[in-house]
Amino acid sequence: MFEKINTYLDIIEGFLIASILATASILTITQVFFRYVLNDSIFWAEEAILYLIISMSFLCTSLGIRKGSHITVDVLKSCIPKGLKPTFNLVAAILGIIFAASLLYFGGSLFLNTLARGQLSPALRIPIAAIYAFIPITALLQIFRYSGIIYSVFKKVPEQNQPQN
Repeated sequence: MFEKINTYLDIIEGFLIASILATASILTITQVFFRYVLNDSIFWAEEAILYLIISMSFLCTSLGIRKGSHITVDVLKSCIPKGLKPTFNLVAAILGIIFAASLLYFGGSLFLNTLARGQLSPALRIPIAAIYAFIPITALLQIFRYSGIIYSVFKKVPEQNQPQN
């Protein structure tokens, strides 16, 4: 079950990340062209690029958990006996869920407060709450990914198939 959902999430997240990166890159190149060749600028481009990169960064956290590319204590992991590595992965995943749950709580509060105020971005005039929505959404994705790691530990999946936390 987790693997099937993970596969679909990988595809969706990968597509969104690639699309956001492509859009930010094209917008950056266009802005440079306008600024230095045409001596004009797109007044909203910098803000759009900033929001695109921030949203892409939050999306990458979930995919990073899935691929095992987040910061880990490799020295500690290499020093513990092979039999304790599943326990190490379990503890790391539980700590990750605690962090993601706090991100969900505080990010959700930030989103709801900003939504209630109706704050708009200066140049794009889009609701800031739409940008802040990425925080609780990606926190939910992180919780799901860490739950998958916990599930794989209890299913006794071989060590080489588990993400390296």
